[in-house]
Amino acid sequence: MKQTFFLFLVLSLIVIACDEPTSHVLLNEVDSIPTVDTIIEDNYDGRISAVDEQVIDYTTPDPYQHIPQLFLDSTLSSSWDAAGFPNAKDFQAFYQTFQWDVMDRNKEKISALILYPLPGYKDNKVFLRNFDSIFSPDFVEAIVQQKPEEIYRNKYGAMAGEDGQVWFRLVKGSYRIVKINP
Repeated sequence: MKQTFFLFLVLSLIVIACDEPTSHVLLNEVDSIPTVDTIIEDNYDGRISAVDEQVIDYTTPDPYQHIPQLFLDSTLSSSWDAAGFPNAKDFQAFYQTFQWDVMDRNKEKISALILYPLPGYKDNKVFLRNFDSIFSPDFVEAIVQQKPEEIYRNKYGAMAGEDGQVWFRLVKGSYRIVKINP
C-alpha cells in the first residue's frame, strides 16, 4: 500500500512539474472563487531580481575598458587598457574558468598558466610540489569570492583577491599568472 501511494505521489509531482506555467492570477478580496469579472492579471515579467542582475553579458564592451573604475571600498582601479588588457570581457570570462580550475584543484591547468620563473617557484615541478600549501582554503576562498568585473588593475596587471593573491598579465596573446602571494 505504501509503495502504491509513493508511486502515485511521484507521478503526480512529475505531471505537475511538466505542466506548462499558468499566468499569475490575483483574486478579488471579496470573492474567493475566481470568476470572469474578478480575475486581475498582475505585471510579473518572469525576472528574478536577485539573480538576473548578476548575469554578465560578455557580448557588450566593459564600461570601464577605457576609464578608471571606483570600487565600493573606495579603491580606484586603472582602466583595463592601462593595465594591458585590450578586452576586459574576454579576461573576465578567462577568470571565471580559472576560478573553476581553482575550485576543482586542477593543478596542471593552473601550472600551465604560470609564467616561470615566479618568485619562490623556479619551474613547474616546484610549483606542483607546493600546490597544496599555496592553495590553502583561505587562498582558494579569496580567489573564488572575487567578482570578475571587480578585479583590481594597475600598470602591473590585474590582481585577484583582496591581498593580491594572484596577479595576471597578457603575455603574447595569452593570460598568464605572473605573481602568486599565498
